[in-house]
Amino acid sequence: MTTTASENVEPAGTGARRLRVASPPRARRPAAPPRASRRPEPVRRVRIGAVPADPTPTPGRPLPAAPAAPTRLPDPTAMCGSVVRAAVEVLRGDRPATHIARWVTPQVLDQLVHRAQLVQARRSETRTGVPVTVRRIRTVRLGDSTAEATVVLEDDGRVRAAAVRLEARRGVWRVAVLELG
Repeated sequence: MTTTASENVEPAGTGARRLRVASPPRARRPAAPPRASRRPEPVRRVRIGAVPADPTPTPGRPLPAAPAAPTRLPDPTAMCGSVVRAAVEVLRGDRPATHIARWVTPQVLDQLVHRAQLVQARRSETRTGVPVTVRRIRTVRLGDSTAEATVVLEDDGRVRAAAVRLEARRGVWRVAVLELG
């Protein structure tokens, strides 16, 4: 059955449309490579992410660097709970102090190691092996680079409190002050 242009039109209300092909597809040759630009002016350097101060920079003068946008640090609440729990485990002798070295300042790490040695020398009783659990964390951001938090945790049937001061150092949160009660 041959179709003509008038037969390709469907009656109104059927909702289906037929596709009409005007001619069969032709074989195409591969595209030619792009031609080189024949502009007489020199090619400008382009910096990705930089916005020029004026829309028409002069040739030979480099574009000004874009000001570094301050990176917004993530919420430190979860990290704070993990660090405090790990610090208590260091004091109990369940974890080596090197596990939290990347989250605390060197001063806090040295004081924590010293305190853990004192606690281990005095501790002679056996522990029940109950893991440290964090009950509550309250975090307050004092600016873009400082935060303070209080952590309530349960340690071997005993409820303890911790106060933490976090500071931004090299783009990450670091514990600068840690007080365990």
